[in-house]
Amino acid sequence: MKSVNLSRIKLTRPRLLSFFSLASLMFTLAVFSQIGQAQQAQLSLADVLIGLRSKKVSLDDRNKLLSDAVKVRGITFALTPEIETELATTGASNILVEAIRQKSLKVVAAAKPAPAPDYAFYRKRADENSSKGEFDLALDDYGKAIELNSKDAVSYLNRGRAYSNKKNYDLAIVDFDKTIELSPKDSTAYVMRADLHEKKGNSRQALDDYHKATELDATNEGAKTNLKRLLDEQAKALAKQKEDEQAKILAKQDEQAKILAKQKQTQAAVVPEKPKASEQPAAPKTVELGSLIGRAVKMVTPMYPPAAKQLNIVGQVTVQVMLDEKGEVTSAKAISGPQYLRLSSEDAARKSKFKPALVGSESVKATGVIVYNFTNK
Repeated sequence: MKSVNLSRIKLTRPRLLSFFSLASLMFTLAVFSQIGQAQQAQLSLADVLIGLRSKKVSLDDRNKLLSDAVKVRGITFALTPEIETELATTGASNILVEAIRQKSLKVVAAAKPAPAPDYAFYRKRADENSSKGEFDLALDDYGKAIELNSKDAVSYLNRGRAYSNKKNYDLAIVDFDKTIELSPKDSTAYVMRADLHEKKGNSRQALDDYHKATELDATNEGAKTNLKRLLDEQAKALAKQKEDEQAKILAKQDEQAKILAKQKQTQAAVVPEKPKASEQPAAPKTVELGSLIGRAVKMVTPMYPPAAKQLNIVGQVTVQVMLDEKGEVTSAKAISGPQYLRLSSEDAARKSKFKPALVGSESVKATGVIVYNFTNK
């Protein structure tokens, strides 16, 4: 075919109209060729953008041709604000955008519904909110995660953290209890529960949890440090209590000494009368028995505190015991030995029982000592 140089042809009005009709037809064929071979194939976003960028005909003609194609063939994408902005930037007219919008509604309606979120989705979103300090939002999502999977220990653990950050310690402890129930080897839950017990003033429960955490994870330096700190504080408190009690005893003895001295001064000025037979001194009502080991009817062995055993605390503890007329223990007080071992020794002494002390044929009160020996073997 012989080529025609259009630049040399003088375009009259009829010829000019024919030229543009031909160009429009060529553009239409080009667009539809790029869009797809099948006449009824739906248009993709790329098809529409390619058509808008084509320079073969005017922008108005491009928009009209594309609008007609969208109405006839439909589209494969849904119109979003971002896509609408991109279309407008590329030169899409309101008519083209509206045609796409109408077809977009059908695309959205035909789309499959998104799958319902699972517990991991809610837990992940809760973790993100918790890290931002949005604890109320986090608690709501942790609750949904637990509803979907009540066996997920991590959800309980992290919800306990969120409750703790809101200073709701009771609910946090309940969640840590559940975490330990579901995952009994999780040392983290024990450490976090111990911290809350300590904040609530429950030192004994905190000690037990820190000790359990160190058993489960010997490398947990935080648990080991807190365990030793609490044991040291407990020892200091016991020592202070002992000092206070000793000070009270000394003060009472001093007061009694003053009273006796005053009585002696008064008696020195009076001629003493010979006591009558009926006024002879009565037999002592309390006797000192010394060691009570041989008099035991029931001797309870003290528990070796796990924390003290782990720290290799050994030695002897001497407990001063007071007995009533039946040989029942009325009081037990450790007077020597390691502070960590005194409480269990006193508790064992209180649970023991001994033969009654006799003066003649009369049962009397008595005092004595029990020595407990702790060895870590």
